[in-house]
Amino acid sequence: MAVSDTSYWDNFDVYRSCDNYREMFSSTINRISGNVGRSLDSVKSVLSLGPGDGRHEIEFLEKCAVNVSNLTAIENDDKSAEQLKTNLRNRLPRVEAVVINGDFQSWKGPDEPVNLVLLFHVLYYSSSSERKQLLKKMHDYWLTVGGFVIVVSASKTSVPGNEGAILERFGLSVIPWEDIEADMLDIGFVKQHAYEIQFTRDYSNPNEALLRLYQSYFDPPLPLSDIRDALKEVYPEGKYDCFNTLAVFQRVK
Repeated sequence: MAVSDTSYWDNFDVYRSCDNYREMFSSTINRISGNVGRSLDSVKSVLSLGPGDGRHEIEFLEKCAVNVSNLTAIENDDKSAEQLKTNLRNRLPRVEAVVINGDFQSWKGPDEPVNLVLLFHVLYYSSSSERKQLLKKMHDYWLTVGGFVIVVSASKTSVPGNEGAILERFGLSVIPWEDIEADMLDIGFVKQHAYEIQFTRDYSNPNEALLRLYQSYFDPPLPLSDIRDALKEVYPEGKYDCFNTLAVFQRVK
């Protein structure tokens, strides 16, 4: 990472302020909570991998898995883990929650299988073999039979101007949703629900904090001027539509 953890999260807040994802995520969860909630009515125990401060995972549980009583979260970033603890205390006070500061890829797994695993925007950062190994462990050991996995991931990555285009512009690959879904199905999960979350991002006037966030993805770091020029090239109109998929998978045997 090209900048300190503190400045990274300051810059990430600026990145989040450039879109209406939070509003559109909430709108989608409100719309689907009936269907998904019926599927997850029996869920008592949850494992959340890489949730950051947990704002979206917590909202999902509040509206779609209302009977949860135990939660374990694995978060590698110190600042995020502390904020996650605070958010859990404030918003899910009746849930017995444990936050483990560590890397879920090397984590040994829960002592007992859980009913639900949350994977919100975390499957991009591993190789294909690492991703399949993780999903295999979840399916065979970490989940109860009949348990669920909720995946939220960028989708429609082939659409011109998609949110991964700026990374591809500098040679970083973006894992398409189709590959993630195929891995889930190959492991043995069954897809029960899938919903699209559409939102808008505005890069009409990118400031330095946003440029430094993108800079942190590259080693060695790119000049800020190169990133600014690339943003104008990739997103010439400034505003563009982004698409995420929220999918519910189940271990059936």
